Amino acid sequence: MGHFLKLFFAIVFMLLCQNLYPISAKAAETGEIVFTSTRDGNPEIYVMNPDGSGQINLTQHADKDFNPTWSPDGEHILFVFNRDGFYDLYLMNPDGENVQRVFRENARREQPTWSPDGKRIAYAVPEEKSIKIAAITGGTEKHVTQIDGHYGHPAWSPDGTEIAYGWLSSGSIRTINLNTDAVTSLLPRRGFFMWHPAWSPTENRIAFAGVKRPKNHVGALIVTDKTTLYIFDRDGMWVKHIVKEPIISHPTWSPNGSEILYERRIGHHTQLFKVDLKRSEPQQLTHSGENYFADWIDNPRLPVEPTPLTLTTVWGKLKRK
Repeated sequence: MGHFLKLFFAIVFMLLCQNLYPISAKAAETGEIVFTSTRDGNPEIYVMNPDGSGQINLTQHADKDFNPTWSPDGEHILFVFNRDGFYDLYLMNPDGENVQRVFRENARREQPTWSPDGKRIAYAVPEEKSIKIAAITGGTEKHVTQIDGHYGHPAWSPDGTEIAYGWLSSGSIRTINLNTDAVTSLLPRRGFFMWHPAWSPTENRIAFAGVKRPKNHVGALIVTDKTTLYIFDRDGMWVKHIVKEPIISHPTWSPNGSEILYERRIGHHTQLFKVDLKRSEPQQLTHSGENYFADWIDNPRLPVEPTPLTLTTVWGKLKRK
């Protein structure tokens, strides 16, 4: 009888392993993209696989939820939520549960980004024309640098020493050194209008949405309908044109630095695309509604696609698309 029981439990264990291992392997292999979509009538937070499959709504709220970004450890999503008339920063779990405010005091805070160690966040305060940093637990806020209106979009460097941000009045991207407070304009002599910097997680490279300044141009110039995707090295030694189709904005790197996710305006809607930097062949990931403000992580807490083992837990409550 004892031998039979041992054999029985051994068989059960092997069957469980056959089901469990593919789930964890899939999560580690594919990663997960979090983004904003209006397909349900107002901005909500969604997640999907990097190939565009498994798109799931995490938030179902009458007010606007947008601008999500993963914590470096994949434990939380930081996002902007319009509650009580303020667009402020909130945290939630990767399954959309346990929504909490970051700060007690009301203020309009947006465009959040995490420090590489996950202990601090940087964000824009448009009414004060300021980029600030604070601990993820809230509390004391520190002014870092001035910005021009709503166009800062701070991006933390992988080593945690700098923050890149946009400066609209000159169409440039600047960096602020957090140790010395030194401000540097990037690519000052390359003749670019530049927006939405994104720092590569693996190399000292920055992606941006931009357009070359026309030579010898006279008069008014509208460039926002011509922005495309570029990358350059931090020292400004080279610049590479990645995607030539307009209108492109808000690039985001894949966790291994081999691909870039970005927004592209098609007709009257904005959709998410990604491009492999070696093959340079864009792939459209979303098709319904407006889709924007995306972030990519390689170690999500849960696989995006529900499985027989997860349908009975929190995934059974989520809205599948």
